[in-house]
Amino acid sequence: MTEKLINIHLISDSTGETLSSVARAVLSQFEGVESNDFIWPLVRTKQELERAIDSIAKDPGIVMYTILNDDLIEPLKRKCYEMKVPCIPVLSHIIGEFSNYLGMHISHTVGRQHLLDGEYFSRVEAISYTLTHDDGQSTWDLYDADIVIVGVSRTSKSPTSVYLSCRGHKTANVPFVSIETIPQSIYDLKKPLIVGLMINPEKLVQIRQTRLASLGQEMGTDYVDIESIKNEVAESRKLFAKLNCPIIDVTKRSVEETAAKIIQLLQEKRLKEKK
Repeated sequence: MTEKLINIHLISDSTGETLSSVARAVLSQFEGVESNDFIWPLVRTKQELERAIDSIAKDPGIVMYTILNDDLIEPLKRKCYEMKVPCIPVLSHIIGEFSNYLGMHISHTVGRQHLLDGEYFSRVEAISYTLTHDDGQSTWDLYDADIVIVGVSRTSKSPTSVYLSCRGHKTANVPFVSIETIPQSIYDLKKPLIVGLMINPEKLVQIRQTRLASLGQEMGTDYVDIESIKNEVAESRKLFAKLNCPIIDVTKRSVEETAAKIIQLLQEKRLKEKK
């Protein structure tokens, strides 16, 4: 399929993270469409807005914005109308619905979601914990984790852990080499959700070969031998059965999809514990 390339201008009076996430989610629904993203964060003055508008005029495309100041919104909408490009307010309808349901007016505080509140520091703590418990490090205090991920090499344990930590979940990951190498403390854990990651052996061979090639290393090792990998995956299944933990097949899952499933499992675990 021939790829279609479009320009997207993301204009925000905050960091622009929300806009970027929404734009990626929307584009994922259209096959063969790629984008040039022009990101304009912290747009809070007319001068800053004018620079963004100049860019839109030079490279026309879809405009998405999260701006609270009406004095900036109106000229942006007017200019986009003159240039005949879509100008989409990403959050206004959602905020309006919340406002109607809650019977409350919005605060109009720019960047309110990035305030240094308790949730922010909790997220920082989760990230710090996760980085110091990556790839089997610091296994003596796994009891303090929210989530412990176990899996053979190259099942995306580390990126999944980091993603979860950014959502505020203290996550440790433990590599499976053999049952003998697994820390004994994992069998006694009560608080954390333990999750086993599984992958198709043929797919794992491809991933590991690509990894070795990027490092300039030779392929003639058990690390990329299909029979050794099949045995490795089978042995990891035995561990998961021993731990009686949920298993997620990551063969066709993105990191985001794996993390979303883990968060769902964590919520279910916590609901059961409350009953």
